[in-house]
Amino acid sequence: MRIGCARRHRRGPVTEGVLAILLLTQARSALGTDGLEPIGVSLESRARGGADVAVGDSALSQIDNPATLTLSEARTCQFDVAEEFVISRTRWIGRIDSAESERPVGLLSNVGLTMPLDRDLSMGLALHWKAGLGSRFHTRNLMMPLITRRVGSEFAVVDPQLNVAYKLTEKMSVGAGVRIEAATAEMSAVLGPLDVDLGRGYACGGGFQLGWHYQVRRDLAVGLAYRSPTWFGDMPMPHAGASLYGWMPVYLKDAEVEDFRLPQRITAGAAWDVTERLKLVGEARWIDASDATCGSTTVAANVPTRLQIPFPLGYRDQWVFIGGAEFKLDKHWTLGMGYHFATQPVSEQNLLPTGSVIFQHHLTAGLRYELKNGWVGVGYTWALPTSMRNDGRSQIPLGVDYGCSELEQEQHGILVGFGWRW
Repeated sequence: MRIGCARRHRRGPVTEGVLAILLLTQARSALGTDGLEPIGVSLESRARGGADVAVGDSALSQIDNPATLTLSEARTCQFDVAEEFVISRTRWIGRIDSAESERPVGLLSNVGLTMPLDRDLSMGLALHWKAGLGSRFHTRNLMMPLITRRVGSEFAVVDPQLNVAYKLTEKMSVGAGVRIEAATAEMSAVLGPLDVDLGRGYACGGGFQLGWHYQVRRDLAVGLAYRSPTWFGDMPMPHAGASLYGWMPVYLKDAEVEDFRLPQRITAGAAWDVTERLKLVGEARWIDASDATCGSTTVAANVPTRLQIPFPLGYRDQWVFIGGAEFKLDKHWTLGMGYHFATQPVSEQNLLPTGSVIFQHHLTAGLRYELKNGWVGVGYTWALPTSMRNDGRSQIPLGVDYGCSELEQEQHGILVGFGWRW
């Protein structure tokens, strides 16, 4: 804990109200979801493990690679919707108590629209919902064994964006876009004898994305995409408070998470049409989590002096590798299958009940039916059960409850989607 100066960007009630309304139009974040965002943005991509940067077969593909806006052969307008019902089971095993996380069902939605402006120029609009780390437990803690406290966190983001793409040659396209992200977060944690509740905060930020797509041969395509960090500034937590041993609550005046930022991402992929019926896809991603808020967090408050409290979530950079396949059963039906692997960015010494262990292994499948001017489909994702146990040491200040603790998770996702072309 250190005393010092911090930047203080306050938002008025009108701004906070607008952000709240925007975020309430989406489902609340699913508790125990996979990290900071879903593994894919469209039903098509999720069915093949999340790979999309070199394929671009949906109006939602612009979220991962804006250059794919030019790939519509008929140069038609496209409108696609993808919904994922997330069912999670998350169990925290502490030093003296254990509990399962509440509200294990969530909904993630994506909506996309693409419009050709001329032969080579296209524009797209997308609304991307993503949810991240989340949990909610009622447990007893080592230094407050007679009191059951709520601990956990919730994080949700809605991301409207505008993208454009230009076809430089018959084989090469480039794209770019801007996005506005509205985020909400809350956290409650026990730090030794302290019970800290940060309440709910809202923040609005922005970023940009770039994309490149190249058709090497008729049967082989490659793609490359970059997503910038999302810069929010400070996230105010207007209802933050703390208490000692559950007594003597103190209001944390002007509490805020300083320099709130989401990570940047680089993605590269390839798609190979082995035959007229079989397509193979591969993709790799690098996510710069260590340089974002999930790597290093500082909570500042006036109590009454200005305090800056480091809260090390301790995320490392993450690598993701995806392999998938699509098989055309006939002229209408297409079956997709995939595997998604993500390295574990969370260390055992930073384990908290306020977050989730990242699922490393995912198996996916999906089936869609192509109509003359549209499509419908369903899919399924299974995040294989995973767990993490602390080795007895914790990097969390006063985190006596988080040594020798364990978090267990499993997750299922039911996918539905539809689209229209005109």
